[in-house]
This record gives sequence, C-alpha cells and structure tokens, in this order.
Amino acid sequence: MRGIGRLLGERRAVRTLKYAAGIGMKAALIAGLLLTGGSYGTAEAAVPKLEQIRVALFIDTGKYSDTAPAVTLSSGAGLALSLRDSGGAVHTAAAKELVRVYADGYYAQLPDTADAAQAKAQAQKLAAAGKDAGIVQRTKRGQPAYQVYLGPYPTKEAASAAAASQAGAVLTGPLRLSAGSYSGAAEAQAQAAAIAQAGFDADVAQLTAGSAGAPAYAVLVGGAADAAALQAQRTQLAAALPGVALTPVDAAQQGYVLQRSELAVTADAAEAARGFVFGGPVKLWAAPAVADASASAGIVVRERGGRAYRGGIELTRHNGKLAVINELPLEDYLYSVVSSELTKDWPLEALKAQAVAARTYALKQGVKYQIAHVADTTIDQAYKGLTAEFPAALQAVQATNGEVLLYKNALIDPLFYSNAGGKTSESTEVWGNKVDYLKSVTSPDEGAGAGKKPWYRIVLPNGNTGYIHSDYARATGQLNPAGLEFYVSTGTDVSVRSAPYADNAANPALFKVNIGDRFVVIDQVTESNAYAWVRGPIDAAKLRDKLASALPAGANAATIDRLEISKRGPSGRALEVTANGQPLKAAYPDALRTLLGGLPSTLFEIEETGRYTILGTGGATRNPSASSTSVYVASGSGATMERNEPQLFVMDGDGNVRIVTKSQQYIFKGTGLGHGLGMSQWGARGYAELGYDYQKILQTYYVGVSVVKG
Repeated sequence: MRGIGRLLGERRAVRTLKYAAGIGMKAALIAGLLLTGGSYGTAEAAVPKLEQIRVALFIDTGKYSDTAPAVTLSSGAGLALSLRDSGGAVHTAAAKELVRVYADGYYAQLPDTADAAQAKAQAQKLAAAGKDAGIVQRTKRGQPAYQVYLGPYPTKEAASAAAASQAGAVLTGPLRLSAGSYSGAAEAQAQAAAIAQAGFDADVAQLTAGSAGAPAYAVLVGGAADAAALQAQRTQLAAALPGVALTPVDAAQQGYVLQRSELAVTADAAEAARGFVFGGPVKLWAAPAVADASASAGIVVRERGGRAYRGGIELTRHNGKLAVINELPLEDYLYSVVSSELTKDWPLEALKAQAVAARTYALKQGVKYQIAHVADTTIDQAYKGLTAEFPAALQAVQATNGEVLLYKNALIDPLFYSNAGGKTSESTEVWGNKVDYLKSVTSPDEGAGAGKKPWYRIVLPNGNTGYIHSDYARATGQLNPAGLEFYVSTGTDVSVRSAPYADNAANPALFKVNIGDRFVVIDQVTESNAYAWVRGPIDAAKLRDKLASALPAGANAATIDRLEISKRGPSGRALEVTANGQPLKAAYPDALRTLLGGLPSTLFEIEETGRYTILGTGGATRNPSASSTSVYVASGSGATMERNEPQLFVMDGDGNVRIVTKSQQYIFKGTGLGHGLGMSQWGARGYAELGYDYQKILQTYYVGVSVVKG
C-alpha cells in the first residue's frame, strides 16, 4: 500500500533516489498538468494499446535516478542470457545459479591474492561498509588469483577516489586490447589460457556487431582507465608475448560481453556466480530458461530485495549507467501492482477499483523514462514483482481486463494514495488549480485504525516524558497526590518515544525503561496509523532551522514563537501556515507537509506546548507564554511559589493533564496519509465493506468519469 509500508516497518532496497524534491506520492508526475489546468478534450475516446510494459528497476534519466552498479540474477527454472538485438545465446544458467551482470566502467582493483578466504573476508568487509565490491576468480601462471574490486563506476574520477581510499588499490578501466578474434569459443578460451599462463588478465568476449562473416569471439586483455595506461599495458604485453597481435577495441562501434568467474558478495557472504561485463552498444536479455516458466519461477533480482519478476529483464547502458528494465505483459504487471499497493485482506471490489486505476495510470504515462514506461517505486505505482502477488489481486485484474477511466473521452490521471483522513481534497487544496473530476468527497477511512492498540503518554519521577506501548505498562492501583495512577514497566529496554508509533529512524527512542520502573500516565491515544496520527514535538529553534528557506524575507527571528494554520480548504486541509504571523513560502499547499518535517497529510492541527490559557475570576482569560511570563503556583494554604522548571504539568477541571514547556515546542495531530486527491485506498476498502461495487467506488472518488473497456 502506498505510504503504509513505512508504518508497517517495510525495508526498502538501498538505492540512490532523486526526483522532484518535496513532491510526494505521484505528485511529480501530474503537478505540471494540474498547475496548467490540464487538457480534457471531447474527441472520441482513444485508449492507447500497450501489450508489453517496460518497468525501470534501475535507471538514470537525469531527472530520476535509482541506480545499481551491478545486478545479480537467478531463476528457479534456470536463466537464459542472450543478445537481444541478434538473439545470439550468451549463457544458460542452471536453476538458482547466480549470474552477475554489469556495464563495463572504471574500477578500484586491490592487489591479487591466492587466498580465497582472505579475498572473501576483504570483500565482505567492504560490502558491510556500503561499498560495491566484487571478486574475480582467475588462474594465472597455473595458480589461483582472486581480484577484489570496487565498482564499476561511471567516471574515472569516482573510481580514482575509491582507489585512493584503499591501500594498494589501482585504477583500472574499460579501455581494452584485442588479442585475437575467433569463430568459436573453444579457440578463444585456449588463447586466453595461454595469455593467463604468462601472468596477464585475459577474458573471452562474445562480440555483438561487426562486418558480415566476422568472427563471433575475441580475447580481450588490459583494462585501462586512459590512453596512456593502455599504451603502457600494450608495451608490457608485447614484450612478454611478441607473437600476439594486439589492437585497441573501439567500444563505440564494437559491442562485447566478457565472461568470467566471479563471486557475488554481500555483507555476510560471497557466492559463486557467472560474471558478464558488457561494453559498447549492447542489450542483454535475461529470461527463464524453461518456456512458460516465468509465472511460476520468475527472475530473481538480488539487488531489488531478492524479488522475483514475471517476463524478462533487459540490461543495457543508459546515460552512462546500468539500466535494468523488466518487460512483461501489461496485465501481468497489474497483478503485482494491485498486490503491492493493497493487501490480501482487502475486499475484492476494492481490489478491482485499484486494478482499473492502476491500468489507467500505466497507460497514461507513455514512455515516461526514455526507455521505460514507469518505475517500480511509489514515484509511480508500487511494483514488487511476482513475490508480492496474491490470488485475489489476480482475480481483480482479470475481472476488469482492459478497463480504464475516462473523463470527456480522455484518460484521467487516476491519483490514489493511502488514506484521506475522512474527506478527500479538492484539487485546489493540493497544487492550487482546479480539475473537474477531483472534488472533495466523504471517505470512510477509519478502518486503518481498527485493531491498533493504545499508547500511553507517561511521566517518570525525573520528569522525562514520552509515549510507551500499552503492552509494556501495567497499572498498580496506586495514585499520586494529583490523583494520577502509577504504572510500572513490564519489560526490559522498552523504548519510550516522542510520538505513539514505532519507527527507529523517524521516531527513535528518547529513553528506555525496565521492569519495575514507575511512572504516571497523563494521556492515552491510539497508535499512529494511516487514519489518525501524532508527530512531534519539535523544538521551536529546530523548526526555525527547518523552515529557513520558507520564511519570508526579513524574518530573522531566532525561533518560531507562534505557528498557526491561517487558511484551510473545503476539506479542512491547511492551505497556508504562518510562522510568527507571516505566511510560509510553499510552492503549492501540499508542500507544507515537507516543510513541516514530512507530515503524513495537510489535514492537521497544531498544539503549542509553550502557550496556555488561564481562567481568572469573572470568566476573564489570559494566554501567556511560558517562556515570557513567570509562573506562580498557589498552595491550598494560600502560599505561592515561583516555578522555573523547563516543563510544568497543568490539570484542567476535568482532570486532563497537559505539558507546558518553557521553550516552545509544536505537536502536530492529524488524519490521513497522502495528498488526498482522488481515490483513498482505505476509503475504497470502507466503501466495499458498505456494499459498493468497484465502478461506484471509482465514480465516487473521480467525479463524472466513465469506466470503459479499452
């Protein structure tokens, strides 16, 4: 489910990701359309046809970058690797055999070692430090030689910096020499073995282009980062092997695929793999070796969290980096999208609604990523491959086969997200422009909080405060002088957090309690979820630093003394927030979420801990700031005492307790997860449970649209 993965502790694959900062979910894709008003023609419906969709698993387009230096593939049905343009076979791997593929580039190569264990330990240490490490296994002068390397890197400068960081490492690169061309692999392998016997690196390469009748194989030697280094290698090779003719390889014209034995290295293991390094104009195609096996076995991509994928995998170079594209039938792709966006306990009609929206979205994109239609992340639609699929999702896709959403005979932008918080947005509340089919409607989203347990806001004797899961706190039946009940911890090393949810990255432990530690509970809330949530508190000075670029010119205050929602839209979402009375500069209303530290939605309230209200005689009220006014407490005997603690606990007439702090802090309490435009996934579930069919669900969230079979 979009966004909900973070709440469930989903682990995402480590990757470089840059794209339209501040635009959440699918905003970046359609912000331009909304900001210009869009174009919804009245011509006859023209639903584009797309039999095969291309999904970018790794790619760099300039605007979008999600890259890996190499990928490790396998299949339970065996894996066939071939040259896509010519169809020439490259290798057939056995079931679950690892195949490591990368585009030739620049490397930091460590000194050879004859000790396999040493090489593995060295590479694993580098991998544990986040380095892209590999090991080539060779035989030189009749002895084993293991070469640990970092890379490949797309530039000489990046590889040079990596080499400088490792003792004894040298810079190598993609400039190579051909030591002969051959019509058969066996002849090439014999020549490579002879060169290796002389102590040099030599690899058999399958050629991908050339004049008619040209040999299909070559032996490539060297591997230099620049022309001077290549010439030095040529001189050295020529002196040792005077009978071998050496010619530079023109990778721009002649594509090649090197084959060699490697180890696929993770932080804790190194496994045998068949390595393939391609250079020049090459497209490799990986598919299950057994016909019709893709649906059952799929192709596993280790660097994508070990997920398996239907269809085939294209590997090529794009914008100088490895591009990994999963190509498969559109309807097969939707099996995984519906399964990745929702879960198997969603009602079938909600799954059908998601299938139609996802199909419409995919068709609307065109070839968005230059050589791919969509990416596999929530920048577009979540797509976790065959691994994520469940039967009801397949049933939903098949039941809606070919159906799309049209408005005025054109495909819509079917925005969807996790949870509307009870009411969807008007289009003007998110990006500021009107789109006729995106109107604010009621959404039954409360189901996201069902079954969530309470969290207690606690205060320890030393004044430490935070939230603890109710499973780890037990009431004692004893009261403190204020009438609040004492609780004790029932666990060891139990985390107490700023907000009521577990996320060690976004909401780490403030401190921990152990069995028997005593505290009082001053509040109880449901665990933050996709429907209702709490974020903060955030210190005013830290908030000032976060908002520095969004503050109006001349706003040089050292802290934020007041933070208020000054304008709301039809659904209640914040359109404008002021800091110290001046509006924050936000490119569009939904950008307020990012400015304020990544809030789940703009449907929220702000609680200031440094401001409070005092009710005096005759009903008079004052609203002082704890930081600007001395606080005096009167006892039952009439004696008064000034209190200067950094925080005070104030109880109202109903026994409710709140914290007042000397330094201003802000707590955000809201509902919803996502921008709120279009279909709420939790709301679709709620409507399905109320008896709506998928067409009614879709036409509730996208006003005035038609569900049409393309």
